[in-house]
Amino acid sequence: MVKYVGGVDSLEDKKNYGDLLMLAIKSILSALCGVVFPFLYIFFPSMYIVESIKEGILKIMGIFIGVCVLLGAIFNPIDGFVVFTIFGPLILVFHYMITSRRSRTHIFIAGAISFFASVIVLLVSFGINSEVLNSKKTLEGLINIYTNIGSEVGLADTEIFDITSRVSNLYYTFLQMAPSYLIISSLVFSYIVYISVVRTMFAKGRIIIGPPTLEFIKIPKEVIFLGFATIGVLYLLKFPQGTEIIYKNLLFILLFLLFVEGLAIIKFFMTSMKVSRFLQTIIIIVSLTFPFLQMLFIFLGAVDLFIDFRKIGV
Repeated sequence: MVKYVGGVDSLEDKKNYGDLLMLAIKSILSALCGVVFPFLYIFFPSMYIVESIKEGILKIMGIFIGVCVLLGAIFNPIDGFVVFTIFGPLILVFHYMITSRRSRTHIFIAGAISFFASVIVLLVSFGINSEVLNSKKTLEGLINIYTNIGSEVGLADTEIFDITSRVSNLYYTFLQMAPSYLIISSLVFSYIVYISVVRTMFAKGRIIIGPPTLEFIKIPKEVIFLGFATIGVLYLLKFPQGTEIIYKNLLFILLFLLFVEGLAIIKFFMTSMKVSRFLQTIIIIVSLTFPFLQMLFIFLGAVDLFIDFRKIGV
């Protein structure tokens, strides 16, 4: 009887080692592909989080560090450092929050904060800060690049001047809006990672608390109202020095949240009417492309704050 149990344990150990080996192979391939197609990294951390819940965090972090070292050896040490800095803390945070059974809101927010902080740390470690980004030297370097390109393709001086002026304006606009871009990216990335983990765990026969799917996302009214109240106060104060940038970023984030709310409503009705997933995907992609549809979704999201369309049904 003892030998039989030992045999079962041995088979279980072999299966665990096989799973860990598969994780190492998949993560190496994903990391290599991610160097060429960076958007693939959005699915990279979820496989580690899933296995860390099953096998324990120490083994999985060991594999993760090994993959980062290998990535640095094959391509560039900086590549391995970037992957480790961004995804290492994210894996640890998600593992801790999920295994300690925190609320899905706390897990989602913690993941977003981890990603946001990791990107900031990474930028600072490379010496990239507001002083460098706002320096004349940086802007001149950017303008020189476009000036050289314009000269090579034979553009007139007036055309080159127009292009460099636009580039300069776009660059400063980007710098002003960078905080909101990073916050939104962190929220989206955290959501995708979280829901990927939940679905993978469900496929493996284990249920964990997860975020709502897109059609059931409901932005808390309090967040929207508080945000617009803050904007209203700034407007009444005639935007004290330095607050105009805060206003622009806050407004952009609020409009994004309303867009998500509107998109969730459209997704809900498409699912209710059994529209094919392929067509739903096309509609969502198109909505991200055309400003008119974006404004329509924002309007729907704003109206949904007062009228719950999903309770009405189809």
